[in-house]
Amino acid sequence: MTAVPPVLPNALSLLRVALLVPVLVSLYGDGDGVSTTTLVLLALAGLTDILDGLLARNLGQASRLGRIFDPVCDKIFIGGVVVGLVLWRDFPAWLLTAQLLRDVAILGAGAVLLRRRQLVVPASWLGKAATWSMGLLILTWVVGRVQPVADILVYGAAGLLALSSLDYLRVLYRIVHRGRRG
Repeated sequence: MTAVPPVLPNALSLLRVALLVPVLVSLYGDGDGVSTTTLVLLALAGLTDILDGLLARNLGQASRLGRIFDPVCDKIFIGGVVVGLVLWRDFPAWLLTAQLLRDVAILGAGAVLLRRRQLVVPASWLGKAATWSMGLLILTWVVGRVQPVADILVYGAAGLLALSSLDYLRVLYRIVHRGRRG
């Protein structure tokens, strides 16, 4: 049985990216508060992230393109929202910098592996945890940060970003090391 083309899961990933502009416009318009519109748009973006993978697996639409496309869309959406939060809500710029460095490194290494070895490294559970911790942090920051909860979430997200980076380096090392022996 052949798999159905991954139209719906990839469309949901693309919708997440398309939601970035309305989220930023709404967030900017909120000033220091939060609107129902912003919360609904963020919830919709989170829902697309949950549903794209779920539908891909359950409908037999998992694909190599989807394994690339979904995390790239996550990085674009989360990175874009965090830029807005740095500009308008005093979000820690150092955390944005850490996230961008990690994401650029992952995308660069992934592009090299895809081009040279036709290999797609799947997202790890640590990478997914880092993504979802940033999502929770974004939501907390938008709704109104309560200390010390916001501080705990900032450092928790930073820790997961660091751990996922180290895990990705471990995977890359194994891939490169295995390639030299074979």
